[in-house]
Amino acid sequence: MAKSKKRNKTKKKQWINKTMKNKLIDNLKNNIFCRIKPSKINGIGVFAIKDIPKNTNPFVVSGKECIPQKTVELNEKEIMNLEPEIKNMIKDFFAESNGIYGLPYYGINSIDISFYINHSDKPNVEWVNVKNCKFAIIKTLKKIKKGEELLLDYGIYKKF
Repeated sequence: MAKSKKRNKTKKKQWINKTMKNKLIDNLKNNIFCRIKPSKINGIGVFAIKDIPKNTNPFVVSGKECIPQKTVELNEKEIMNLEPEIKNMIKDFFAESNGIYGLPYYGINSIDISFYINHSDKPNVEWVNVKNCKFAIIKTLKKIKKGEELLLDYGIYKKF
C-alpha cells in the first residue's frame, strides 16, 4: 500500500508540473507583448514585440489581469533616511498621494516591466482601476504595432 501512495503522489506531481508547464507555454505564446529596450524618449522604455490589439492589458501574468499584491504605505519621513538612489526609485516608480507612497510588500525588485513605460502627452496606453487590485492595470488605447514604444500620461494617475 505504501508503494501505491508513493506512485499516486508521483503521478499527481507530474500532472501539476505538466499543468504548470502548459500554462506557462500558453502565457508565453499569448500574453507576452513587450520588452525593455533603449528609448529615444528617456533612457529605456517598453516596446511592443508583436502587435497589441486595442483595449488589451499587455502585462497579463499567467492568465490573470491583476495579481493580488499587498502594499505598504510609506511617508516622506520614512523614506528620508534611505539611500538617495532608492529614494529616487520610489519617486520615479510610485505615485505619491498626500505625501504617501504605496509600495509592493515584496519591494521594488518585485515590479514588472510596465513600471518602465515612459511618459507622453499623447499616450497609447492608460491606467485602469480594477476592483480588488492594489495597483492600476494598463490597457492599450489603440492597436500598438510591433516595434512601437508604449507611452503613458503620468499626469492621469493623480486622478486615481
